[in-house]
Amino acid sequence: MTLKWIVIPGCVLGASLALPVATQAGEGSDRWYCVNNCANIPKGAQPAPLGTYVNKFIEIQTGIAEADDFVLYKHMWYRAGTELGPLGRYQLDLISRRLANVPFPVVIETSKNDSIDQQRRDIIVSLLAARGFTDPSRVIVAFPQAEGLYGDEAPQIYNQLLFGGFLGGGLGGLGGITGGTLGAGFGGLGGLGGFGGSGGGFGGGFGGFGGGLGGFR
Repeated sequence: MTLKWIVIPGCVLGASLALPVATQAGEGSDRWYCVNNCANIPKGAQPAPLGTYVNKFIEIQTGIAEADDFVLYKHMWYRAGTELGPLGRYQLDLISRRLANVPFPVVIETSKNDSIDQQRRDIIVSLLAARGFTDPSRVIVAFPQAEGLYGDEAPQIYNQLLFGGFLGGGLGGLGGITGGTLGAGFGGLGGLGGFGGSGGGFGGGFGGFGGGLGGFR
C-alpha cells in the first residue's frame, strides 16, 4: 500500500485541498477522487449573478397570474346566459385597456355547453371589435389555469389578506389560550385573537373562543 496525494479542486469544496489517500499498488486513476469535476468548465467562466434563478421563477409566476386578468369567468355572465353582467362588463373594460400591450389571449371560461360557448365568444369578439381589436383569434373558450376554491377556504384567505398569516394565526392562538385559561380578565387579548381568526365576528366578549379558532390557522 502506498500513500497518494490527491487535489480536490475548489469547485467541490470552495478551495483547493490536498489530501493523502491510501491506495493499493498498481491502482489506476479511475477512482472518484481522481476525477476533476471542473474539467468541463471553461477557464474564466463566472456563475450567474445572485438572484438570477429566483427572479426567473418569480417572473414565470407573475406572468401566470397576469394572464388571469384576461379571463371572463362563468359568474361574470348574467344569469348564466349570453349577456355580460356588471362584473363581466367591468372585466371586459379592463381587458380592453391592456390587450394591445400583452401577449395573452382573452379566455372565456367554458360552460361545457358548445352552443352557449359559441354565442359568448361571438359576443366578446363583436364587443372587442367595436373597441378596435379585430383579431378574433385572440378570443378562445377554455378552462382557466387558475383553480377554484372550496367555500371553507374563502374566510381563511380573506383573513390572511387583511392581517397576514402571523397576525391571524399566531395572535389568534395566543388570544385563545389566554382568554380560555385566565378568563374574562384577558378579554382584550382574546378579542384580538378572535378578530384575526375565523371567529373574528364575536369581538372582545368572546375573544377566547374567537382566538381559539384563530389558533387552528
